[in-house]
Amino acid sequence: MKNIKTFILWWMASCFFFSDSLFAYQDIETDRLKKELLDLEKVINPLIQTFRKVAQLVSPSVVSLSTEKKEHMTPGKEAEPFPPSQNFPPKQDPHAENLPKKGLGSGIIIDERGYILTNNHVISGFSEDEITVVTHDGEIYKNVRIVGVDPNTDIAVIKVEGADFLPLEFGNSEEVQVGDWVIAIGSPFGYQQTVSAGIISAKGRTHVIPFELPFIYEDFFQTDAAINPGNSGGPLVNLRGELIGVNTAIATRSGGFQGVGFAISASIAKETVENIVATGSVVRGYLGVGTHDINDELATVLGLRDKKEIVHRFGLSSEKGAFVLEVWSDTPASKAGISPGDIISEIDGKKIGGTTDLQHAIRRAKVDEKITVKIFRNGMENALEVLVERQPSDLAGKTYIAIRKLDEPTTFSLGLVVNDLNPAIAESLGFAGESGVLVVDVEAGSPAERAGIKPGDLITKVGTKEVNSVPEFMALMDEFLEKEMPISIYIKNKGFVTLK
Repeated sequence: MKNIKTFILWWMASCFFFSDSLFAYQDIETDRLKKELLDLEKVINPLIQTFRKVAQLVSPSVVSLSTEKKEHMTPGKEAEPFPPSQNFPPKQDPHAENLPKKGLGSGIIIDERGYILTNNHVISGFSEDEITVVTHDGEIYKNVRIVGVDPNTDIAVIKVEGADFLPLEFGNSEEVQVGDWVIAIGSPFGYQQTVSAGIISAKGRTHVIPFELPFIYEDFFQTDAAINPGNSGGPLVNLRGELIGVNTAIATRSGGFQGVGFAISASIAKETVENIVATGSVVRGYLGVGTHDINDELATVLGLRDKKEIVHRFGLSSEKGAFVLEVWSDTPASKAGISPGDIISEIDGKKIGGTTDLQHAIRRAKVDEKITVKIFRNGMENALEVLVERQPSDLAGKTYIAIRKLDEPTTFSLGLVVNDLNPAIAESLGFAGESGVLVVDVEAGSPAERAGIKPGDLITKVGTKEVNSVPEFMALMDEFLEKEMPISIYIKNKGFVTLK
């Protein structure tokens, strides 16, 4: 019994000893980890301070917007929920004028006199007395004036009465690179002055705005900084506290942030804002063409295998340029002689790598000024002089010619069905080495039949101009048809015939 008591006492003493040792070890380990964290904090503290100071600098320039229709709701009906697919309001039901409509958004003070930049979709459909602005310090403004809107960039400018507002400085969005740290500030879900941070995930994103507009301008930064409904119209800033983007949309399946947000570039926003503040509207030039990047998607449109075949088929030196798919009548492009199938490679000495570059160049072109547009056509480079005209609100009343799939025949109102002349067919018909378009069919009783044109004929000229492809033939025919003039075409082995 005595031995047992002795053992128990020894065991208890050992436990206390090891326990004290363990606690002592844990204290040492904790102290070491705290010291290491403090050392690391000294290293990362400049970045922490940067985020803090950016938030402090930018927040006074960010406002919260709320919108609400004043009409009463029709009995038995409920308002449509916010759409889950993007950060845009739903398309309006034409029979739902009396439904109450509420919205949340953000805005950016851009002038000390009270001018505020936001998204057009934040205030679209609301009158001035249905918009409320709340500043960072809680000041409420209901006397709001809509200065101007631009649906094509989803930008709007409103104004509140007052003075000494703190405007946010525009940065150079052209310098932004993928991987740059950015900060978003706004009012997601109505929570004012919410700050989130992330990086630029991609730049130059297009096809983000889900609206069908004739002259849409898109140049979006993609970011993983949290952007949610209510962030629309708020700023995306760099670590200098400069505006480099306007938060506009999200890609989501749940209705909330899923790591993909979009901010329209400050370069577009600034140009638009300056126009609106100066004149109340936006004045831009335009060409009157529909273009596409040279890629595999375009190859599908043209009925080709891939982009390499486009390069080969059109005699290009690279995949750079904006491929012209459509040209509207009575536009700067049609007047200058730009045709479907042309590749725009340069404007006023600036290389055009694709449709985004073309948008930038035309957006900056001044109305009533002449620009030099270089195009590739049939392997040859041509310089065309284009007089930039003011962009119309739409293209109503204008017709257009468009390039079709290269292996599909094209029918004209004069009764001709034509196709490009490929080498195999040219060889079989005895036209090896020739250029032109091949007559595939002739409609009975048409002007073409009366002129004696038959399937298998090779058209090499329209008037005095040589024809090398269906797009060229279409463009030349269109010129004569618009002037309602008789058309003389030259047929291999038959000479000139006239279509009336």
